[in-house]
Amino acid sequence: MSNISPAHISPARILVIDDDPLFIKALCNTLRDDGHLVVAANGGQAGIDTFKSALNTQEPFAIVLTDLGMQPVDGRQVATTIKNASPSTVVILLTGWGEWFETKGGIPLPVDGILGKPPKLSELRDILARFSGSSGI
Repeated sequence: MSNISPAHISPARILVIDDDPLFIKALCNTLRDDGHLVVAANGGQAGIDTFKSALNTQEPFAIVLTDLGMQPVDGRQVATTIKNASPSTVVILLTGWGEWFETKGGIPLPVDGILGKPPKLSELRDILARFSGSSGI
């Protein structure tokens, strides 16, 4: 169980990509309440487009949270595209298959971390604390 509070996490520019509007709203509200600047994209292709637009306007995202199971552009395609465009961007995969990945030997590349979906607040804060230290807003 994590004792990390939002005050111990550097605020970051975060892109949330999912195809479930209710999940997007809940996750974005949680992240904003913790002090992050959050932008949401509905689906994989919209997420890629939003990410590339931010890069072009010199307002890149430090962290991308993307769902795995989306159609027609899934989370693996999103992660690969983002890492090819910006290798330093942290990509965290959100999936109901999180425990399966862990028991099968780890994280599918090119993802920096995996969170179960829906993520537990303590796990979300733990992973953000690990990656947001040097990537403030």
